[in-house]
Amino acid sequence: MLPWAVAWACASALPVLAVVVPWRCSLVAPSLEARDAAPSAVQPKEEAPGERVSSAPPRAPAAAPVETIELPEEVVVRAVAIGQPAFLRCWARAQRVDALDAAKVRMHLEVDATGKVTQAATDAESATLSRCLAVVARQLPFPAPGRPAAVDVPLLFR
Repeated sequence: MLPWAVAWACASALPVLAVVVPWRCSLVAPSLEARDAAPSAVQPKEEAPGERVSSAPPRAPAAAPVETIELPEEVVVRAVAIGQPAFLRCWARAQRVDALDAAKVRMHLEVDATGKVTQAATDAESATLSRCLAVVARQLPFPAPGRPAAVDVPLLFR
């Protein structure tokens, strides 16, 4: 006898167990009170307006504009001279990526009271050059001026 035939014969010899689940059905219509209390697709849902809760953190009060001082020229020249090799590496990278010939870039730096550069922005047309100059500028060593300072540095690359 074939193996599938043996399996069929054994399966047909076993008793069959059937489970019957009673079906409950109600043909009684719901009462009018229950129909009025339940939400309906015909009638619009009415809700009382709830209180809006913001997930954003509360805004800090607007601070008064901070007056910045101007750093002496020799302080700025000394700090930029220390960063000059890194600025030149930025220029070399930008030449490879963006095929630049020459550029005159104005770099604006904001220095806090401790001498740390907190913001650096350039007007360079090359995004590669602008990003690299900003990264290098944030590492420039300025002496602590005691008050926030703003510095504009012209850079000429050839």
